[in-house]
Amino acid sequence: MKKLLLPITVLVTVFLFSAPALAAGISIPVSNNVDVLEAGEFAAEDGWFSGIINVGWNGNANNEVQLTWTGNDGEVTVTPYKIDSNKQRTGALKVAIEQTDKIQHVTFTIKKINGKTLNTTVIVPAAVVTFDVLRTSINPGYYFSGIIIDMGVTVKTDAIDKDTFSAIARVTEANGDVQGPANSWDPEMSDRVLEDNWARWNILDAYVVDANGNRTDSGQYIKLDIEWGTRTEPYGTSANRYDVPATRASWYKVDGYHAYASIELIINQEKTIKGIGTLKYALKEIRHDPLFNAFDLSIEVPGGGRAPLYRPDNAGPDNLRPLIVWFHGTGERYISKEINGVTVDNPGANLVGNRVLAFADQEFQSAMGGAYVLAPQSTTSGWGSHRLDDMEALIRQVVAENYIDPDRIIVGGLSMGTGMVTPLITSETENSINFAGAMLVSGGWLSEDQAAIIAAKGIPVYLVGNASDFAAFGQVSSFNNLINAGAIAKLARYPEGPVFDGDYYYGAHDSWNYVYNNLVTDENGETIFEWLSKLSR
Repeated sequence: MKKLLLPITVLVTVFLFSAPALAAGISIPVSNNVDVLEAGEFAAEDGWFSGIINVGWNGNANNEVQLTWTGNDGEVTVTPYKIDSNKQRTGALKVAIEQTDKIQHVTFTIKKINGKTLNTTVIVPAAVVTFDVLRTSINPGYYFSGIIIDMGVTVKTDAIDKDTFSAIARVTEANGDVQGPANSWDPEMSDRVLEDNWARWNILDAYVVDANGNRTDSGQYIKLDIEWGTRTEPYGTSANRYDVPATRASWYKVDGYHAYASIELIINQEKTIKGIGTLKYALKEIRHDPLFNAFDLSIEVPGGGRAPLYRPDNAGPDNLRPLIVWFHGTGERYISKEINGVTVDNPGANLVGNRVLAFADQEFQSAMGGAYVLAPQSTTSGWGSHRLDDMEALIRQVVAENYIDPDRIIVGGLSMGTGMVTPLITSETENSINFAGAMLVSGGWLSEDQAAIIAAKGIPVYLVGNASDFAAFGQVSSFNNLINAGAIAKLARYPEGPVFDGDYYYGAHDSWNYVYNNLVTDENGETIFEWLSKLSR
């Protein structure tokens, strides 16, 4: 958290227009004792929401009352019932309400002879209902992962199944390239590929959810679970990846930097939904991963760039929490560029380009008892000693404005990001930070002099890398320099070959996936999350 009449024997259809605030109506035959006015089943078809309203009474229907309605934006048509005998006690009004671009709550009213009223309301879905596309971050990348439809009216879960809808998608990268089978689409899913780089999505399930996405028996939202993601296989010291067609949501497409893709998505309703009928669907929003939205991207950064910050819920003046500062690699820098007349930028791409969101996820937060996560996103100039003053100022600013324990500030980075960690932990400026610990992942080289400074500061260092990773070649000598200088240091050196986190293969450079998955352990079996949780000045 942050501080701070018709004649009764004639069947006639009446067409009436009504502004929302005005009542319109017709006369209908009833007895003096009308006691039922109740909407029956309605369904949408061809732009109209049609159904019946049941009317009931006691005695002979030898009187008339006025049926009125309000709340409609579209046209309303009512077809009165006929009275066939004195024994008739009920009638069914045929009602059709024109659908508009918004939900309508149309209330029908009868005023009885005694002055009392009966009311019933028909909730009319919009002619076109909207849906949001979901994105989910996993270690291999960012993916379109499902759909939330806002029906606007109540749906029961037994009214739909996975065959109620179909969906096709086309994805365009930030630089204008359209994804297709020639990219990384899985050749084993070629039957889903359509013309013009469209692809059929495989809907696995459809069910009703509440506003928070939790399953429920009835509600106005429908969630569609789809097949998404990627499969990988080792290839030398690297890996091949094969994406589910038209599901990858970002990639390194703008001057080599990670940026967000856009999506065209068409939903067709294949089966009628009971009580609703058949509707049309339009894309409203592309949602970020909920963990992405948990980061504050509004912080101004000295020298430029972005500084996503996650704040734990349990932080407070009486519960100062640790801070982990994490620096990204080469491909996740912040960029703002005009492409084909459109400004393209990538705020927070460092959170999903490689999954920094893991530090805001349950496993890490539980291990730390709640922790702040600051993930600065550099300008295109990247990380290095030229940003030392900026980053020291940023860290001090974040500490001053939040409930952070100054004795538990941890810094780490991967690849190019290690080039920012080293200046910070060897800094001797007046604004230098007293870090409780540091991580150098998939990179980092420390000289004897730098190791001596780190030892004098008392900063424990964890080095993580792969023997096949060219960027991590200096980690063994760095570790030795640290040990010889009397520093506390650990080295996790993985054997030659690709990185494998138990689910996916990656190139040998991508050892950060071991960290994000808490797979790094020392000779005593202590995990890296456990090690981090114990760090304090």
